[in-house]
Amino acid sequence: MSKKVTRLKYTRGIKGRRWEAVFSKRVSCWRNEVVAVGIAMLCACTSVVKVDVPPGQEVPARFQEAPASDDVQVDLANWWNEWSDPALAQYVVEALHANTDLIIAQARVREARALAAITESTRYPAISAVAGGAHGFGEMRHPLDGYDDSLGLDSYGSGVTASWEVDMFGRRSSDAQAFVQMGKVAQERLRGTRIAIAGEVAKNYLEAQGLMRRFELLCRRVSTLHELQRYLDARYRGGYVTKYDLSRVHEQISAIEAGLPVLSSDIAVRRRRLAILAGKPAQEASPLLAPVPFRVPSAPTGEIPSTVLERRPDVRAAAASVRAQAARLGSAKAELLPRFYFTFIGLDGRVRFDGLPTLLGSGGLIGIGASLPIFDGGRIRSNIEANDARLEAALANYDKSVLQSLEEVDNAYGERRALDGRSKALNKTVRLSRLNAREARRLYDGGQRTLQDVLAARIDLLRRQDELVQTQTAQGLATVRLYLALGGGWANNGDAASERYSGDDVKVKSHAEMQPTSR
Repeated sequence: MSKKVTRLKYTRGIKGRRWEAVFSKRVSCWRNEVVAVGIAMLCACTSVVKVDVPPGQEVPARFQEAPASDDVQVDLANWWNEWSDPALAQYVVEALHANTDLIIAQARVREARALAAITESTRYPAISAVAGGAHGFGEMRHPLDGYDDSLGLDSYGSGVTASWEVDMFGRRSSDAQAFVQMGKVAQERLRGTRIAIAGEVAKNYLEAQGLMRRFELLCRRVSTLHELQRYLDARYRGGYVTKYDLSRVHEQISAIEAGLPVLSSDIAVRRRRLAILAGKPAQEASPLLAPVPFRVPSAPTGEIPSTVLERRPDVRAAAASVRAQAARLGSAKAELLPRFYFTFIGLDGRVRFDGLPTLLGSGGLIGIGASLPIFDGGRIRSNIEANDARLEAALANYDKSVLQSLEEVDNAYGERRALDGRSKALNKTVRLSRLNAREARRLYDGGQRTLQDVLAARIDLLRRQDELVQTQTAQGLATVRLYLALGGGWANNGDAASERYSGDDVKVKSHAEMQPTSR
């Protein structure tokens, strides 16, 4: 301290007022010193520990499979609305409000934020109020005359204590920063859970729709085969067809009928799964509505890798994990540096002895200390090495998440484009099969074809329609995977009703800002 402290002599007067006056004078003399020490320590609370983080994964400028940009705007935050299916939108909204996984993720966000607040509190002084009292009694006897003399003691005291580890080299602030970043990790995982739930709902809904459409087509196919069976049976009795022809129809009917219970069970599985996703018991699953006409939204255009990586919660969480581990490494390095402590105790009390004047007084104690590790068996150095390895692993995990994200997007675009081509070809095939069925009926009506030809053409049309339904279902599921790969399903606009947590949202940053930075 720059100012010389006058050493005060502790004196006790006969009367308590004298004792109190002396200590009041001392406390006033220490006040300026306490303020000076506090200001000096506050000014010194800056981190000098630097952690260099290697640069992250290089990002390509464009996707290979993404279509060229057009003027069509897609609402990625609520991509399920692109189907224009109110039932699908209702299922998603219900799940985003009541899903148990979302509630668990929300609780983990609150836990992470509370832990960050706890760690942040260690950077500041801890102040406590203390108070207490005591009563003592005793009895003295003279060994000769048996004279008794009872003595009593009463004391009361109260005061304030304060302790503070001055964050001179940023150890505490690094710990706090690490927990803040882990809170962001939990928040991004909450967003990832929201995206996954929306995708799971859409997947089960579209699969159920496709299975119901297939079930209807297969039932119509079985009905047509039964009609063909009756026709061939009559011709068999007349000797116009062989038993082999009749057996083939029997075989087709048996094969299709064997698959119908499985399809019905698969539909019920999706129906119960939709109830579970909405936080309801499986036994309370609502009946599924009749299939709506097939529609699949166009693939989003104009997406580039940098914007996708900014949007994907898994990449954002990995980047926050790198920043958290860099802060932990900075805290570990700060363990090599001195620690400074500041303590204060201020008391005011009263002591009364029977037969003596009551003593009143107040006083205080100010302490400043420092500690520097000299020998710890290599514990601090090993902890630094461990945290450095964890930082390296966190950065590798970030790079891995970036690479996987880029792969998923191109794979999803490629799959969607391939299914678009197959769907287009099958639509053409179905149109030709429908024309053939009409032509067969016309020829039959003109006496140029048999009923067997008509029924065979109708069965062929139903088979082609079944193939188209399966392809369209796969097309819809590929679209869902594409939206998930693009990070769609959340908006940075305080959508608390959908994300089921309150508080300020993390601002969407550019990809450069998402890169782990040095402290």
